[in-house]
Amino acid sequence: MICRFLPWFLVPAAAFAAEFQKDIVPILEKHCYECHSEKMKKKKAGYVFDDLETLKLDINPKGAIVPGNPAESHFFVVIADANHEAHMPPDDNVPSADVEKIREWITQGASLDGKGKMTGLENKGKAKPGLPPIMTWINFEGKKIKAGFVRLDGENVILRMPQDGKEVPYPLSKLDTTSQQQARDSAQ
Repeated sequence: MICRFLPWFLVPAAAFAAEFQKDIVPILEKHCYECHSEKMKKKKAGYVFDDLETLKLDINPKGAIVPGNPAESHFFVVIADANHEAHMPPDDNVPSADVEKIREWITQGASLDGKGKMTGLENKGKAKPGLPPIMTWINFEGKKIKAGFVRLDGENVILRMPQDGKEVPYPLSKLDTTSQQQARDSAQ
């Protein structure tokens, strides 16, 4: 059970896990497939959500879905903002719980296979010798986190909290690009 007083950035990443097949596909089927699917033979505005090869093309730093950044993802913005001129679906609103699942999925890297988009960062090992015991990390909201680097582990950087020495997994996708690079550079 997660303590409700624990800051969100200290909650284990698995607590927020949103999986594409389990969590996102049902939302897309219910709200999007009518106009954006191979099944319905419709590709309005060029978007198709049930053909993963086509969808992969829209998931990139300049695409409709920007991994790690819902606010820069056109896909997310038109679903989340009911006042957006291109709001989707046009005559309905996606329930807020589903919007939050989509936000989590994009924040975590918009993985279609459940393994994340942090290729090349998986299990790179422990910290390089000589790193400072406390480093400054900046999350995607601009908040600073003071913690030591322990290692990279899958889609997470393991940070050591100076207050109590606990090791905490922190999603790389929730760090700004400079801190993501700092994590890469800190691993052996």
